[in-house]
Amino acid sequence: DCQMNKVYQFVAFNGQESHAKHLKNLGLLPGTEIVLLSNKKNQPFIVLFKGTKIGIDDTIAEFIQVSEDIEKNSANLKTLDEIGIGKHAQVIDFTASGALKRRLMDMGLTKGVLIQVKQYAPLGDPIEMTVRGYELSLRKQEASLILVKEV
Repeated sequence: DCQMNKVYQFVAFNGQESHAKHLKNLGLLPGTEIVLLSNKKNQPFIVLFKGTKIGIDDTIAEFIQVSEDIEKNSANLKTLDEIGIGKHAQVIDFTASGALKRRLMDMGLTKGVLIQVKQYAPLGDPIEMTVRGYELSLRKQEASLILVKEV
């Protein structure tokens, strides 16, 4: 029943003990923040927690209890590629990991930094933005890996 790109807190797992143990080993403990990234039919749910993306089958997901993180959701999280021209946004988190996340951070895209979307290329890709006083262009695919709140 969760909405995409909203922050939830893991409360409990009420399914099989073996699944509960596996989720616990992955780091999914009570109080952990979870963001639903994808809920396509006939595919696993993709969730983000502790900087890690995992796929969860719907037969397991139905036993996961979460509560909405009202404070973080009041920020109306979006991905950077959803921000309109001339709008400002603040980086909240990344769905990217590994070398790509490091590359984005090396370009100055760190948590809390403010971004202004300047323009989109004629076909919508790449996106030009101002970050830390300089102009940066990102592919739409890369921008979709950055969670932001509009400010």
